[in-house]
Amino acid sequence: MASPLTRRQFLEQLGALAAAPALGKWLQQANWQANPASQTFDVYVARSGTPAANVGRVLSLAGGIQRFVDFGDAVVLKPNGQWPNQGYTHTGCLKALIDSILNRPGGFGGEIIIAENIHRDPTEAMKDYYCWNMSAGNRLNNWPDMNYLQLVADYHSRGILNVTATPLYDSGQGNWQKVSGPAALDATHQGWVHTNYTVAKNSRTVELSYPIIRSSYSNKMIDLKNGVWQGGAYTGQKVKIILLPTLNNHGYGVNSEDYAGPTSALKCHIGFVDFGSLSNYSLHGVGYDDPVDAQAMGEAVGQLVTQVIQPAFYLTCAEYTGYISRTDSTAAHTKTVGLCTDPVSLDYWMCKHVLYPCASQAFMNPDNTASNLYKALLGCHGKGVGANTEAEITLHLSDLSLDRHAFLPMIK
Repeated sequence: MASPLTRRQFLEQLGALAAAPALGKWLQQANWQANPASQTFDVYVARSGTPAANVGRVLSLAGGIQRFVDFGDAVVLKPNGQWPNQGYTHTGCLKALIDSILNRPGGFGGEIIIAENIHRDPTEAMKDYYCWNMSAGNRLNNWPDMNYLQLVADYHSRGILNVTATPLYDSGQGNWQKVSGPAALDATHQGWVHTNYTVAKNSRTVELSYPIIRSSYSNKMIDLKNGVWQGGAYTGQKVKIILLPTLNNHGYGVNSEDYAGPTSALKCHIGFVDFGSLSNYSLHGVGYDDPVDAQAMGEAVGQLVTQVIQPAFYLTCAEYTGYISRTDSTAAHTKTVGLCTDPVSLDYWMCKHVLYPCASQAFMNPDNTASNLYKALLGCHGKGVGANTEAEITLHLSDLSLDRHAFLPMIK
């Protein structure tokens, strides 16, 4: 009698079979027919390769970068940038995404802007423990070669001038001001457009916002909600927003739960809004201020991504996962990149299957209803964003150590 297959052997054989187009299509249809009344959300995951290989593979799984970025788009890349070591988005992953856009099928004639607001003043933000000028000594568990500004300089040295960086600052700092739109900006300023939202969960009014970036490459105004503005009008050129979060415990030690749980896709939005000139709660304070309310923060992010900005996709760069904290030198070398068009589904899967297994900290399990992670995802999901249960997720997984590339439905 033949020995039963191990789980690894089963996955390998299923992956090889599913690579056949006809069977892959059948598997997808069978998965849908098993849940005919439910909507499913696609999560794409590549693991076990280099950062560049994982990014390339996960984009391929999702249909290629051309699915999301067109020839003439203005692309804004928003990483996590506030903390050293694994606390800022892995520069190798960021570079791999930029290279994929520049080399998209059909070419690329637009521009790429790296933009992040670390909520520090212009002098502080340029110090060597933030992403822009991160020193070699602060790059533990990150890419040793370059920081973000060095990466941009490297592109420019090779004649690739349409890749730039724009550090964002709160209104009232540098040349940033609170405005109603691009028409209100003069020839030198950049702006933040604010809108208020009263959170149902705790009745706090939060000021949500989005930036209008003046491109140092084209001198166009990159309005993240409405498109590109030039010569007194919108040009029709589209703006595509891509967020590149990390995957870390936002607390400060083992079994230390922060109000939002992990630093990842959902929380990544807090570095993409204005904290200056506020009359109401900030996106951070709406859930963090006493009494803490993670669900309120999630709800506010849900309002932001459904009514204010609409990111093209999220790319969680978990080359290293800081399960102790964002900056602790001990981190798991998880070699995983996840992609999804919404933050809830992505955080659910990445936390449950990458972060939570690192140390089995109960608050990192998104099914733990007592955790702030669960509550934050619930709040955002309540605005119609993504999936906060495994049954609603369809996984597309490629493990490069097996050299398999296939559609895999969730294995229950």
